[in-house]
Amino acid sequence: MAKKSSRYEKGARYFLLLFVATISFVTTTAVIKANQTQPTCANSLSCTSDLSTKIENNAKGVFLGRTVIPPSIDTKVETATLPVLGASTVSGEKHIYIDLSTQTLYAYQGITQIFKTFISSGKWRKTPVGNFHIWEKLVATRMAGGEGADAYDLPNVPYVMYFYRDFGLHGAYWHNNFGHPMSHGCVNMRIVDAKTMYDWVDAPNGQTLGTAVSVCDEITPSHQCIQNNPVQ
Repeated sequence: MAKKSSRYEKGARYFLLLFVATISFVTTTAVIKANQTQPTCANSLSCTSDLSTKIENNAKGVFLGRTVIPPSIDTKVETATLPVLGASTVSGEKHIYIDLSTQTLYAYQGITQIFKTFISSGKWRKTPVGNFHIWEKLVATRMAGGEGADAYDLPNVPYVMYFYRDFGLHGAYWHNNFGHPMSHGCVNMRIVDAKTMYDWVDAPNGQTLGTAVSVCDEITPSHQCIQNNPVQ
């Protein structure tokens, strides 16, 4: 009897190990597939959100472990008719160029440069390089993501202009280090500069695309936009 019991136990252990290995393989495969299909995001929590306007004037934010106070958003002011940059002085298609090597944004209308400013692109996650169009404008929204020491949760992010998934141009109130990478993939701007761009850029309208945005690894002195491994 002792001999039969030993064989039975060995068989039971074998099937148990086989069962565990099978479950582990299936789980690992599912995780790999999930990671392969998960979209690239600038703000990890917004991948499951509706990327809608959110105005939270009494909220507090968190950036790199410190509390930050967002600006208040006055919707009455935002809906007022204000002069728009370049609207009455130049003509032609609008195009924004971002030079990651110098952390600079250039705005053109036709062949005329009408605006230039420092920005802060991705430090913790690279800003996607490529040619895009503004697909949504939001006067304010909440952005959150990161992990551990670089976690952030920021209400009332102002003047958001999405150009690729949830990567966008927007104002930043939580740092003043423009000209240096400081974001999780978006293009940070001074609030006053973001407001200028927000009033100027066009959102899509019917069959007409929004304002063009080209993110360049480098812009040469001859004004050539160099893009290494651009997003297709």
